[in-house]
Amino acid sequence: MMRPVALLFALSTVLMAGCGQVDNMRREFVAVRYMQQAEAHAVGLPRESARAVAELDRAVALMPHDEDLQRRAALLYAAARAWERAIPLFEAQDELDTSDRLAYANCLLKAGRIEAGANICLEVLDNAMKQRTASGVTTPEVALLLNDAGYILANADLHLDRAWEAVSLAVEVMPLQAAFVDSLGWAAYRRDELTDAAFHLERARRHSPYDDPEMLYHLGVVYARQGRHSDAVKVLREAGVLAPDWSEVQEELTRISRILPAPGLARVADPQVG
Repeated sequence: MMRPVALLFALSTVLMAGCGQVDNMRREFVAVRYMQQAEAHAVGLPRESARAVAELDRAVALMPHDEDLQRRAALLYAAARAWERAIPLFEAQDELDTSDRLAYANCLLKAGRIEAGANICLEVLDNAMKQRTASGVTTPEVALLLNDAGYILANADLHLDRAWEAVSLAVEVMPLQAAFVDSLGWAAYRRDELTDAAFHLERARRHSPYDDPEMLYHLGVVYARQGRHSDAVKVLREAGVLAPDWSEVQEELTRISRILPAPGLARVADPQVG
């Protein structure tokens, strides 16, 4: 028979362990909820990057040693354009798969680590082309890698010939994939081929099942460079509704306002006008 003091000690130990388990479960539950909310705000519509980043900060703080959560957080930070927060989470992982490496490369480029980011993209392109040559076909999986690596390089205005080749091959395989056609249009823009860029970007919008703020931003930028300012303002405002805290959209609207005459300036400045 256990003595009363020993029994009380044993019970207190069990209760304390149980409280710790409950506390861990509570932290995990709250962290998962923050992650779910962050995902909705980072990649859903409307996209609210600032809210996503705040929710990710809370989730990461609650579970700093959970590898799966940290990986998901890295990708969502990248989606929310919080490059500097994403980079250390990517670098803390033992190994990144190819899609994660491309997300990491994009963050490096956005953070100014140009050579490192570009080298990852070029390596992915080299491997994808080797797979294509070895099999004799471009599979959808290889096409996705070609598109993503090519788009990241084009967006950074780097290695444009390689980027153009990659996204062109991806579109050949999946000509109705809106994201691929958008990449082709943006690569054409980077090559100063504005007519082709507008053609592809308009086609991407038609193929997309829903309006995407990044596609609208691309189209607005190209319209503006063509001098189609009213068209540019229209699609950029639509992008701003879908991504209200995306600074690039507002910066482009501000740039247009500076080159428009006074009536056009008023229409850009006041979304309710027109």
